Amino acid sequence: MSDSANVDIPLEVTAESGRAQPAGPPAVPGWWLPIDRALTRAGDRLNPILVKETRQALKSKQFTITFGLLLVCGWIWSILGVAYSGTDIYYGAYGPDMFFGYYLILALPLLVIVPYGAFRSLAAEQDDRTYELLSITSLGPRQIIRGKLGSALVQMMVYLSAISPCLAFTYMLRGIDFPTILFVIFWAATTSLALAVLGLLFGTLTTEKHWQVVLSVVLIAGLLFVFFGSWGLVAEILTGLESAFAQPEFWEVNAALLTAVVSFLVLFFYAAAAQITFASDNRSTRLRVTMVAQQLLFIGWVAWLWITELHGEEEFLLLVISLLWGYWFLMGMFMTGESPELSPRVKRDLPQSFLGRAFLTWFNPGPGTGYVFVFCNLLVGLLVLAVGLTAIDASGQARVLRRLSSTDATKVIAFAGMGIGYIVIYLGLGLAAIRL
Repeated sequence: MSDSANVDIPLEVTAESGRAQPAGPPAVPGWWLPIDRALTRAGDRLNPILVKETRQALKSKQFTITFGLLLVCGWIWSILGVAYSGTDIYYGAYGPDMFFGYYLILALPLLVIVPYGAFRSLAAEQDDRTYELLSITSLGPRQIIRGKLGSALVQMMVYLSAISPCLAFTYMLRGIDFPTILFVIFWAATTSLALAVLGLLFGTLTTEKHWQVVLSVVLIAGLLFVFFGSWGLVAEILTGLESAFAQPEFWEVNAALLTAVVSFLVLFFYAAAAQITFASDNRSTRLRVTMVAQQLLFIGWVAWLWITELHGEEEFLLLVISLLWGYWFLMGMFMTGESPELSPRVKRDLPQSFLGRAFLTWFNPGPGTGYVFVFCNLLVGLLVLAVGLTAIDASGQARVLRRLSSTDATKVIAFAGMGIGYIVIYLGLGLAAIRL
């Protein structure tokens, strides 16, 4: 017998014949197997709220109808736009007109549907009494808000991916450049994300059904106002943005606007998380740190704009001071309305050292610390204003600015100090009335 007869051949039993048949060669793992395992591990680490909300959103009738209408409207506008242009489309610049139509189709889902869907996703948890089940899990309030915000972001990316071939088509029609397309889409996506966070905050404000109806009407009205207001803004951008790209001031202003949007996005995010957290948690520290960061950014950008662009206009300073008053008066009303009771959980995290108590106590929850916190921030703003105007006057730069004399600077500082006095008095009266 030859050696080949002694080779062991693996056998397998087939279901058809019941007899042992030679088995095939072992399956060799392909190149996709490690990627699939890595994706599976990454999916297991994702936020479970994100997975749940994304599955529900992508399977809902609202998403199916919106996505279908987005595709149909994009297809119809492509046909109508090309038919209206006729043979001139080969020679003319019809890119801006076609892009404006595609923007209107895309802006409705981004600026209205996605933010309102984020509001309803959190408000429905209150209506269906399912938030109690979420609160007893290991998920924290910020994880819940991040998961719902991530679901809104996924829907936004799906809508953008559906309309992106049409936007590339407008670039081929001439009259619009690629940076302009990216600029408009970037701000549309950023605005949609900020409005989604605002919608989540609205969804946490109340658990009463009738108040949720009122908030939904207010939110829809605000979203429609932003949607229709963006029409004129985008039309202006499409007509004169190419020349603005070469100006450094244009990018500086956009950087200031971006920092403002991002800071308020963070503020609304922590406010929404504070609304749904448990009663013994620290709801105030992160919010107050964000407020201080907002004031620092605001003072920095205002100083740059006043010195470099406006050259010392007094009216601009008065407007800025009024905005700062309104901001801290609004924040002060919320902070002085907090509960004075501190849980043992919060008390354990209070500053213990002398320097910590001197500088960090005002970041802790409570109406008293909130009242002093507002006063300290207003005082810092007044000191920065006084020091800045005094330094400019001492260096002789006021003569270069030619807009603000020493007498005017004194009037501005007195105006700011008078406003701080009014805010401190009114907030103090409100705090006393609440405590009584």
